[in-house]
Amino acid sequence: MTALSFGKLEDAYILVYENAKELLEESRLLFENKKYARSYTLAQIAIEELAKLPIIYQEATRSFFKESHDWKHFYKRLRSHESKNKMIFMYFRMILDLTGEEHPDFEFHKLEQTLKYFNDMKNASLYADIKNNKFTKPSIEIKKHTAKELLQLVEGMFDIFALPGFHIRGGMKKSLDHEGAKLKRAMFKEAGLIK
Repeated sequence: MTALSFGKLEDAYILVYENAKELLEESRLLFENKKYARSYTLAQIAIEELAKLPIIYQEATRSFFKESHDWKHFYKRLRSHESKNKMIFMYFRMILDLTGEEHPDFEFHKLEQTLKYFNDMKNASLYADIKNNKFTKPSIEIKKHTAKELLQLVEGMFDIFALPGFHIRGGMKKSLDHEGAKLKRAMFKEAGLIK
């Protein structure tokens, strides 16, 4: 596995962020042109791109603090749909916890069911298939409200990822290059939250 420097990880973060932004813009264009199935597809892929950002940030933090890396594990997480969908689940769970709201699909005991739903819906937005003993296609399965709901969720998620400014060159370094970041890192390690 190729080892990546802090600078290369920062570049990766910026490029993934920009790609997610482009996917989101293209999803919005498709939605506005009533192409709801493909709008849904691109919104889902934009979420998966956004889910890479914490993975990259965590590895960049390790590089910045000159900690050891497990590059094989990093690349596996970066490319695993299951890993990215788990990140998405945790993101939405966190938002629900912060707002005090609930959503039946984001209860912890429904994790596997929700992950399967994400994957099934992405497939339904792309491929013609058999459902209830008859053939169907994405434009029949993905309705306007389904695409709109996902698009709004992704736009909200994108706005939150923009807040810390890590997508701006130097933003990540600025967030880590002070004593408070070192102390927080040590506390997270001591609590077993990070390795």
